[in-house]
Amino acid sequence: MGFEIKDGTGTGNLARVDKENKLAVRAVQETEFENAVLGGRAFNINTEFLTITSDTEHGLLYLQNNEDLPLIVAAWFIGTDAGTNGANLGLMRTYYNPTGGTIISGGADVAAVNRNAGNSRVLDATIKSGGQGFTFTGQDSSAVLYQTQGVSSRAFGNVFLVLPKGSSLVVTYDPNGAETINIYTGFQVYIESEFQS
Repeated sequence: MGFEIKDGTGTGNLARVDKENKLAVRAVQETEFENAVLGGRAFNINTEFLTITSDTEHGLLYLQNNEDLPLIVAAWFIGTDAGTNGANLGLMRTYYNPTGGTIISGGADVAAVNRNAGNSRVLDATIKSGGQGFTFTGQDSSAVLYQTQGVSSRAFGNVFLVLPKGSSLVVTYDPNGAETINIYTGFQVYIESEFQS
């Protein structure tokens, strides 16, 4: 008895079988992030340079996911320049779910940039940059990310955080004696595939 494998999309195509009766297939291996970039679901978020001049914890970046699907924070980056040499390295922290503060009420709007130059999809998110003197309140008591940061240096790493719809985070910087400094921070993010949910 013979069998046929037909294209379920209605084109009428049949599966290719070689002379050894093996089904011909083509497999492409890619990460979820690479798939999201190709599909126009991945974005870069960057505060660009902010100048910090006082030794207290400042709110640098606020991100709230407004998409129906979870937003995956894949990677975190930080860069500093023109910093003075303090006694200690500055401290970066990321907290979940702040509820107030001037970074939310008065921060500058930040546009997320689609990592696929040929895709016009925009990220449905509230994104604000802060800087010198910007406050934050109501966040979780413990930071989910904690990173030292030297002057005139760059850091990049995979972090894989998940922000369901309505969830948010704030990135802060405490010079810890290492001010004045120019600093930027941001994330590589992607919207989870609808097939994952």
